[in-house]
Amino acid sequence: MQPSARPTLGEYAVGVAGLALMRLGFTGDAAGRAACTAGIRDLLARYDLDARLRAPVGTEYDLRAGYKEWSPAYDQPLRLFPVEEPPMRALIETLPPGTVLDAACGTGRYAAMLADRGHEVIGIDQSGAMLDIARKKLPSADFREGDLTALPLPDRSVDAVVCALALVHIPDLASALREFARVIRPGGRLIISDVHPFLVTLGWQAQFPAGDGDEQGRQRGFMRLHCHLPSEYISAATATGLRLRSLAEPPLTESAVITPAADIVPSPNRAAFTGLPAVSIWDFELAT
Repeated sequence: MQPSARPTLGEYAVGVAGLALMRLGFTGDAAGRAACTAGIRDLLARYDLDARLRAPVGTEYDLRAGYKEWSPAYDQPLRLFPVEEPPMRALIETLPPGTVLDAACGTGRYAAMLADRGHEVIGIDQSGAMLDIARKKLPSADFREGDLTALPLPDRSVDAVVCALALVHIPDLASALREFARVIRPGGRLIISDVHPFLVTLGWQAQFPAGDGDEQGRQRGFMRLHCHLPSEYISAATATGLRLRSLAEPPLTESAVITPAADIVPSPNRAAFTGLPAVSIWDFELAT
């Protein structure tokens, strides 16, 4: 039998404990290293006896099916929102009132913030289920179904674009940045948050509760993320005439390190991820 493309929960937990062991390697925390090593031994000893550890880490969904499944719970507090929102809000507050595209708007998290600040909002998302929620939340906005690599907007039609935690879903980053630059008026802004490539390289995925049953009985779903290095961002942006104004990389907090391993190896899970860069917050301006 060929190995599954998805790791088992046990394999994932062992990997997380191993990452924690590496991060603690030169910190002088001998007790922490010993706890990680003991945790790995325990997981390996229990692996053949515990069906939970041998189960897949989650069910993989494509974007359309995944966001349809996730949409009812998407407005509940998510692990990266408390880290990502403060720097994004600070940048949004610098935008003068105008027409703003919320690209991959989802349920309207930033569309509502933009409308509250007096902007005319256009929201675009490929998920009809997410847009249905956004329209109920903000009836005054113009929500449209569409693709980030082929925006249903004319050239030079908005003063700014905001895109939150979405470009990590797109394999070809440059195609989306070209579209953003196409619809922004000269001198306009592009504000982006994205899952940090450090986390994506370590196997971070877009995880969510899926399936039937109550919250504790539900299965775990995930959608795969694509790693976009800062050099890729800079190359793609400058090729379209976008100029970098700022880049922030806020770190993961203990409360944000919610992974499939959190309940299996809680202490190693915190040691593995806390303090790593969580998101990239980009602020670009289109040349006049």
